[in-house]
Amino acid sequence: MPVGQAEAAVLVGRARVAQVAWGARSVEERVAVLARLPEVLHEQLERIAGVIVAENGKPRAEALAHEVVPAIAVARHHLETAVATLGPSRIRLATAPYRRAVRVHRGYGVVVAIAPWNLPFLIPFSQVLPALIAGNAVVLKPSELTPRVAEVLVEVISAAGLPDGLLQLAIGDGAVGAALVEARPDKVMFTGSVATGRKVMAAAARGPIPVGLELGGVDAAVVLEDADLEYVTSAVAWGANFNGGQACCSVERVLIHESLYQAFVVRLRDKVRRIDTDRDLAPAIDDRQRAVWERHLDAARNAGLSVSGGEPVRARQLIPAVVSGEGVTTSEVWREETFGPIVAVAAFRSDDDAVALHNATEYGLTASVFSADTARAQALAGRLRAGAVSINDVAATMYSTPELLWGGVGRSGFGRSHGVDALLDASWVQVLDLPRGPAFGPKRPWWFPYDVGLEDAMRALAASLADGHATAKLRGYGQAGRSLLGMLSRRPKL
Repeated sequence: MPVGQAEAAVLVGRARVAQVAWGARSVEERVAVLARLPEVLHEQLERIAGVIVAENGKPRAEALAHEVVPAIAVARHHLETAVATLGPSRIRLATAPYRRAVRVHRGYGVVVAIAPWNLPFLIPFSQVLPALIAGNAVVLKPSELTPRVAEVLVEVISAAGLPDGLLQLAIGDGAVGAALVEARPDKVMFTGSVATGRKVMAAAARGPIPVGLELGGVDAAVVLEDADLEYVTSAVAWGANFNGGQACCSVERVLIHESLYQAFVVRLRDKVRRIDTDRDLAPAIDDRQRAVWERHLDAARNAGLSVSGGEPVRARQLIPAVVSGEGVTTSEVWREETFGPIVAVAAFRSDDDAVALHNATEYGLTASVFSADTARAQALAGRLRAGAVSINDVAATMYSTPELLWGGVGRSGFGRSHGVDALLDASWVQVLDLPRGPAFGPKRPWWFPYDVGLEDAMRALAASLADGHATAKLRGYGQAGRSLLGMLSRRPKL
């Protein structure tokens, strides 16, 4: 049942109690507890996919390929890399060889994870699992549109052996998420709209509570003049319309060289028209989402743009649409996140034009570049303001690849999920400075009282550090040592 402010505080408090023992365990011990998770996910594969289809409406093939199978890969990756990523590591101390230092990662404590409805299993799973492995307890607030999927997620992770109280559900709308942030967890991970992300960040700032935000994007495919049109149009037809276009990384814009523009538009229109809307195209999650699609298409038509497709199929479904024509780059469908089966196409003349057109947006999540010259494509990709860029593939595929970190810049948010960065993002760093040799050595020469010898030693040390050569370093360290020894021999004790 939905929770209010008092219930949210109880959930966070219960998680805080459970986290104490969990956080005190080593990374190896936490990994051992969750070691069966990939196996449990495989055992429950068909059940999980069935609940996703029933509640979200996406095709079963997408439920398997985009959610459950990648979740198994994510679990395996984090379990296999956690010890090396989060375990203690030594830090070399160039100016303090008589000390030794260790870098360790600690769980924040209680993490609140707020997840969306479009990937109702994989996104929260990718928030929850690294947080747990890093030593946190988690309170998960799924979308109110897909609560049953979240319940299954909790059941699956619990079945792998997770102790009670470390993963709890808070079901309800945005008010529930707000109540959880007000309950003062130790970190908030949010995936959703820019508008809601701003509210989460503002509420967390009163703590202050660190946040990770993944806020969507207007993914662009940049197609150079030497690209294979047959390959690229198939890639874009899928990239713009998988999950009914309801993905932060779906292709919403195509930037194509002017020499290919007309042929590309004709071929893409034909391919999206042939998508099987009954079998392969997910419907809008609700009427509000469908209304956004209609608004953007109406605005495009009113602006005199060419709109191919976009006709209603049934209550919450459209024939996929391709929008093109003079002025498309100033339209809502180009500038704003449509989150639907609609893609806009614009031409460019040069690589510089393509980069400028791509970067003329406040979003910066993902992009893709298509070219027969992969070196040229890579050079162009390096100029794009996007957190992840794929060469000759749709960038959305990267989210199903657990080794590749995921996140954006600008209005697309900050923080990273997937890869080892997901584990690092779920932990804070503690540095331990330890003695080398006896527990208590001589008193430090820079303690009180000060002496001119200390100044001479610092000047010698500064010179050796600035030069950088081995001989200079030895000479500088020697001079610094002699100055310090002389100071110790003549100063009074304190």
